[in-house]
Amino acid sequence: MDAKLSDYQTARQALADLHAPFAGADDPLPRFRTVSPDRIPQPFRKLLVHQEHMTAILQGHYGRPVRLKVLRQRREGDCYRRQIALTLDGGRPIVEYGIVRIDLRYMPEDVRKQILGRRAPLGDVLIAHDVLRQVQPRWFLRFPEGFARADGPLYGRVGTIYVQREPAIELLEVVTGA
Repeated sequence: MDAKLSDYQTARQALADLHAPFAGADDPLPRFRTVSPDRIPQPFRKLLVHQEHMTAILQGHYGRPVRLKVLRQRREGDCYRRQIALTLDGGRPIVEYGIVRIDLRYMPEDVRKQILGRRAPLGDVLIAHDVLRQVQPRWFLRFPEGFARADGPLYGRVGTIYVQREPAIELLEVVTGA
């Protein structure tokens, strides 16, 4: 991984970098604008404005486990990227869309295998293995009506998860509020 989110001055630069491996005619960079946390309406604010793993927050909010669906993935050496959807147990509705870039060098071997196995959400894997981590949201975003076929605006965050004090995981998380 060459550039880190911390290298970028704007959310647009960071999101373009996260999105680039998956960009194409059928998946252009979505329109969005940055927003301050206090301008995010509920329930989106409760789901986004924290320093916890999204998996745990979503499971607490909905009272049910969430399941991982990997939409697309790419691996280049120790850099593993994937576009994902998290759904409630049973497959519907989608409660989060995301893009994650993981520097596998910072993951213990058993954690690395479980991440690459694509069976459990990243937060569940890190929590289950008690990986020392710190979640740091950097930007909060508002996506217009129509993004991800939504009837109204959606909100998300771009941030970094530090593992062993290193910026090992960078991600976009967009919650649907469904």
